[in-house]
Amino acid sequence: MRLVRQGIVLDQIVKAHAAGFERILLCTPYQSLADAAVRLNCPVEAVNPAHEPFHFGRLLLEVVTTEQLESVLYMGGAAAPLLSVHELRYLRDILAQNERVVVANNYYSADMVGFNPGAALAEITLPEIDNVLALALVHEAGLRYVPLQRSLGLSFDVDTPSDVLILAVHPDVGPHTKAAVDSLKLDYSRYDAIKALVNDPQGELVLFGRIGGQLFEYLDAQTRCRIRLFSEERGMKALGRDRRGEVVSLVGKLVEALGFFGFFDFLGEICGGAVLDTRVLFEHFHWNLSQADRFASDVGALGLITHPGLREFTAAAFSAKVPVLLGGHSLVTGGMWALVDASTRERPLQP
Repeated sequence: MRLVRQGIVLDQIVKAHAAGFERILLCTPYQSLADAAVRLNCPVEAVNPAHEPFHFGRLLLEVVTTEQLESVLYMGGAAAPLLSVHELRYLRDILAQNERVVVANNYYSADMVGFNPGAALAEITLPEIDNVLALALVHEAGLRYVPLQRSLGLSFDVDTPSDVLILAVHPDVGPHTKAAVDSLKLDYSRYDAIKALVNDPQGELVLFGRIGGQLFEYLDAQTRCRIRLFSEERGMKALGRDRRGEVVSLVGKLVEALGFFGFFDFLGEICGGAVLDTRVLFEHFHWNLSQADRFASDVGALGLITHPGLREFTAAAFSAKVPVLLGGHSLVTGGMWALVDASTRERPLQP
């Protein structure tokens, strides 16, 4: 994950330079990434965040204040790898031409936020993570939110290994990211199978997780297969339902009733493939999982999973009769969008 994210960062630096950003600041504790960025044919200022433990809001405020930044576009290290130079230039222009505004790739769970002025950070409760930054700037600092037209570039990011695998099968992956992904020698067969399924008029796909209406509208228009969509627990993290143990899932109840292997056998009877936001299920089960366990489950690495229940769940998913993709929120939102986009662009032109 770190290797791919570093490739994404390098590609974003090149695109930001082409989009006309006056200053590009890279905040990273990894000297190898800082060195690689400096070797790019564009100016980069590297900042090593010395604070422990890491606190996103305090670091951002420190950088903005120290560097006297007036108009800021913040991007997380794995954010928007399919974002185009044109889209970055559009974001730059909004911030340059307006005062006291906020833009974000996802208002309720952002990892890319533009805002003007930079001093507005001093008016908010500094968030520990970036997800709620846009919300805080609007509700606490009184900045005006400017909605952006939804696009694949703004919607897809890399949070889990599942997202890496999707990125690997998309034609717009950047050169530094592609080099990183290619070096991993991953198995893309399940992702290729789902990519083919969405193009099959006789196919049927199950989607489960935190899925919004806009994505379903896109899938309904762009896919050829039938879709069974089960949307639950949108805003689970932003609303703090996971932290308070309030997550309840109808599909989770079905999994408990049928058992892990019974559930995936049932999926094999009703569809030709499934894409699951497993984080909703894990919270429903009240499993306290490490990131390492979640990532190992995403790629079916049973030997690396320490949680017995998760190991059985993952074994059942990867032994299912149909291809099953496991991942987080990004898999069933931007990830599905990216898979469908890649599939559509590979589709032969009809006479």
